[in-house]
Amino acid sequence: MPISALRTPGPFLVKYSNNSTEHSPAQGKVDPSTGEILPQNLTAADKLNHPSTQHRKSAAALSWNVKALADRYRIQRLGFLTLTFADHVLEPKEASRRLNSLKTHVLRKRYQGDIRVFERQKSGRIHYHLLVVLGSDIRTGANFHEFTQGDYRSASQALRAEWAFWRKTAKLYGFGRTELLPVKSTGEAIAAYVGKYISKHIESRESRDKGVRLVSYSGPARYATTRFQWASPGMQQWRKKTALAARILAHGKGISHPTENTLRRLYGPRWAFKLREFILSLPDFPASSTGLVPFHPGSLSASQPPPCHQTHVDAFLDRRRPPGASWGVAPSQTPCISQLA
Repeated sequence: MPISALRTPGPFLVKYSNNSTEHSPAQGKVDPSTGEILPQNLTAADKLNHPSTQHRKSAAALSWNVKALADRYRIQRLGFLTLTFADHVLEPKEASRRLNSLKTHVLRKRYQGDIRVFERQKSGRIHYHLLVVLGSDIRTGANFHEFTQGDYRSASQALRAEWAFWRKTAKLYGFGRTELLPVKSTGEAIAAYVGKYISKHIESRESRDKGVRLVSYSGPARYATTRFQWASPGMQQWRKKTALAARILAHGKGISHPTENTLRRLYGPRWAFKLREFILSLPDFPASSTGLVPFHPGSLSASQPPPCHQTHVDAFLDRRRPPGASWGVAPSQTPCISQLA
């Protein structure tokens, strides 16, 4: 099934994306580490537990991948596997080391594919949630209500074999209690449910979790990646402004037809991210605009801003702005750094 045919379930969808001119109701500053528009008066702790654009993308891709996995292998062959550690593991590096060992020696050999989600509990302990693809049906005949009451007589032989295997194997890799159960609901429902794991993790996230990969995939479990942009009005504005900014920057260098490679060579591979404040300061395009407004050097109109003086752009890239200097945002003014000495 093509990813474009999948609905967009789960949390963190189409909010205030990284490279976007959409602002939240409580508009705040641009986070210098991510470029995200943050609400006002966020403390460092608030930012840590505030979902970033990458978190939202991971949640969306996770939901799409779960749905695609259920469609391909049938829900009867999917199992939810929860892995907790035998001891009080708090460090992501140690948790990752044990999981990688388990993945190499067990998961890859036993299952046809899996999706792994990292989660920190409110107690600080780390555990993992996995969706695994088994070789046989473990769902048919299972009485989920009886399972909740501690009665497992309806479990199939295939499911019982999984339980016996994990009771013997988990402790060999430093894990404690494990639980593997068949999927109760539909593919759409589990896609939304699994996406909530990321939301729960963000609520308990600690500073040492920065850079930790929240979602990992093995085998044919990955259909969608996080390399996409939200189809929102704000993102459309960002794309148009970025294209206009590229022509403004190129004109300052005497280049009439800029290419992506040219801009990368002049300003580095992340040139748009470095210049995001300048790009966001450009006047908004009309809502009905479907293309770029023509760029005419020297024009002072809001829709056709003139090029910034190249030393201004270079100074901004080099972070040489003096206190009080900022990008001009008035529609009738040149979108350059003001009073740059």
